[in-house]
Amino acid sequence: MRSQKLTLTLMMVAFLSFSCVEETPEEDCTKTNEPSTQLVAGSDSLENDSKCETDDDGGVDDDQGNDDGNDGGNDDVTDIDALNAPWNKEGTSIVIDAYEQNRIDWNKMAADTKMVGVIHRSSIGMRVDKKYVERKNIAKERGYLWGAYHLGRRGNTIAQADLFLSLIDGEEDTLMVLDLEDTSSSSFMSLDEAEVFMDYVYEKTGRIPVVYANHSTTKKLNTKFKNKPIFQQSKLWYARFKSRVTDYPTGIWPNYFLWQFSSEINCSRTGSCLYNVPGTSSDMDINVFNGDFTALQAQWNND
Repeated sequence: MRSQKLTLTLMMVAFLSFSCVEETPEEDCTKTNEPSTQLVAGSDSLENDSKCETDDDGGVDDDQGNDDGNDGGNDDVTDIDALNAPWNKEGTSIVIDAYEQNRIDWNKMAADTKMVGVIHRSSIGMRVDKKYVERKNIAKERGYLWGAYHLGRRGNTIAQADLFLSLIDGEEDTLMVLDLEDTSSSSFMSLDEAEVFMDYVYEKTGRIPVVYANHSTTKKLNTKFKNKPIFQQSKLWYARFKSRVTDYPTGIWPNYFLWQFSSEINCSRTGSCLYNVPGTSSDMDINVFNGDFTALQAQWNND
């Protein structure tokens, strides 16, 4: 029913507009940024991804949650409490997102009862993440929620989407995510390409990918796609490396679905991060869902 409604809405818009194992990190984050169009299993040197990105609008803060004081949020629709270090509160859930260079000790990680999900890079451009399949099997065996993100590169949008879908392989319990980095850079997927990717995945699956974006990119998406049903009905995975956010960019998404709040960008020493997941190092990206496991499980979909 939802798919029929979205399809009808898209047609109307178009008409109106006329148109474990303990693992060892393999290498650091200093990689070439040259796009690749060749699908390989692991030899491709293209590697610079969100682990090397910075919060390009607002910087980072310390563990005390100091902020710039700009209050751009809308109190009427946005849950302000969810923007004030929710990971420190009872009844919230932690999700890590990883890629092949992160270390994971699954046995140690199991000690954290708040840690309930793993979203792993499946692909970057036209390259498959070497750890994706192995870690998917481990995570599912251990009862973690599982997700896959595709880091979009410039060009070959449909081919990238086809690669991503081949790795998802129709698994409806795998949360699908499109990772948008610096959309103005010639190395990363543009906003227009992101729309093509989203529409194509929906056309092929009837499901809508979650959108990963930092503060600056979220504001761009709000401006460009505020009337686009495919984005209006998606979920936002918001990246902002702060303890407290007072200028959340309301627009398409009144509230975030997940908040990526910790990474090597704002944590340089293992054990000193805003939240520390056992069995991982300071380079692990850590995210919060402002609700318990049951609530997260109910929303862990691309409906």
